[in-house]
Amino acid sequence: MIFDLDAERVRNRPGIKWGREGPDVLAAWVADMDVELPAVVLDAVRERIDSGGLGYDFYDQPIPVLRVFAKRMGEAFGWQVDPLDVVRVHDVIQGLELAITYCTEPGDGVIFQTPAYPPFFSSVEGHGRRVVPNPLIRHDDGWQLDLDHFESVASAPDVTAVILCQPHNPCGMVLDADDIAAVIDIAERHDLVVISDEIHCDLVYAPRRHIPVASVSELASERTVTVTAATKSFNMAGLRMAFLHSASSRYGPIIKNIPKRLIGGIGILGQVATIAGWTEALDWLDELVAGLDANRRLLAELLAERLPEVRYRPPDATYLAWMDCSELGLGDDPASVFLGRGRVYLNSGLDFGPEGAGHVRLNFATSPAMLDEATARMAKAIGR
Repeated sequence: MIFDLDAERVRNRPGIKWGREGPDVLAAWVADMDVELPAVVLDAVRERIDSGGLGYDFYDQPIPVLRVFAKRMGEAFGWQVDPLDVVRVHDVIQGLELAITYCTEPGDGVIFQTPAYPPFFSSVEGHGRRVVPNPLIRHDDGWQLDLDHFESVASAPDVTAVILCQPHNPCGMVLDADDIAAVIDIAERHDLVVISDEIHCDLVYAPRRHIPVASVSELASERTVTVTAATKSFNMAGLRMAFLHSASSRYGPIIKNIPKRLIGGIGILGQVATIAGWTEALDWLDELVAGLDANRRLLAELLAERLPEVRYRPPDATYLAWMDCSELGLGDDPASVFLGRGRVYLNSGLDFGPEGAGHVRLNFATSPAMLDEATARMAKAIGR
């Protein structure tokens, strides 16, 4: 079973997740899963290493990993992709920053939904653009876009782009076809490029389903630049492989003409692993999603028992829990209390924007036993 984990092996795994705070801290923060990689992915990487084929690779079309990307998008999501419209990049944030750099101008406003994945802030501001928040609306049964506010901020003449996180990190919201159509309509009327981060596309729980933004209509295709990867799906972020796509007559040529040496050569092992994951590890992926589904529900049960004041709704996608701890009386940064007193490491909600005050983000892609321990430590941190 994917989630039948060796706790000692996990705790001693190299990398930032478990290595940053020391062996006495239970790590439930950065978005590495604790699961082992699919055997077929590891075998494919080992085979390539054992072959000695670690030199320069072919740059001729068609590039195998781009064909696999197009096949996966078509089969999984009904999105027909031409591999010639796709550029390989090292990771989704590099793709995002390239889209910002080449599809907007310095000083432009860039909208995104908050709370937001922290690199969105630094990526926009670091390139001399201006963050334009569009806070999500929270209901007891989930999250939704504030389309009226989106319309109002999109109307400013210096606002030229909107970043969507689809599915959303940290809230786990999944946009449906009507949501996407409404975003595209506003983008069309106010001439915005839609930059869609879809890295969690494989990790959506039934009955919700992932819909690629660019797939909903011809107009959406003309407005959208998509960035995505298989690295979250198969727990291999360190192999650095992602995709930047646009079939737009306006933005597609811009994306395809980004200087390749500015992007840098893409490592062969990330491409080998991506091909193996999306062609040979789909049964593993199904098992993963089923286990994550069980974990998101288990977390709700554990919180209800131990920390009933914490407001948490199981996400519709991702393996990241966004938890409102305001009623615990721990101030704006409860993560610091849980780390200091409970030795459990969570993401501070403050990193996700002003709406994150009093919140934490917890990574539940671990064993049920470690999820149980994490919530027990959180409860102990407040004297329970």
